[in-house]
Amino acid sequence: MDITDASKRVKELGEKVGAKFERADRFQELTRRQSEIEEELDLTKNQAPSQVDAAVTEEREDNLQKQTETKSIQKTRRTAIRV
Repeated sequence: MDITDASKRVKELGEKVGAKFERADRFQELTRRQSEIEEELDLTKNQAPSQVDAAVTEEREDNLQKQTETKSIQKTRRTAIRV
């Protein structure tokens, strides 16, 4: 019984394998439109993300430097307060 069901499925799926994807035209249209948008925005050059990454890196470095300065000041104050 399982073999007959499997044989039926093979025939049904075999017909679908060669069939055209029903939304292939729409997919191609949207793919072309996406390429146009990416080209207009220059997303392929990664300009915007690299500028954002540079700003974030610089901000992190500034914060790290401020934290280091704060820790140094706190240590100095502690030693100056001891009697």
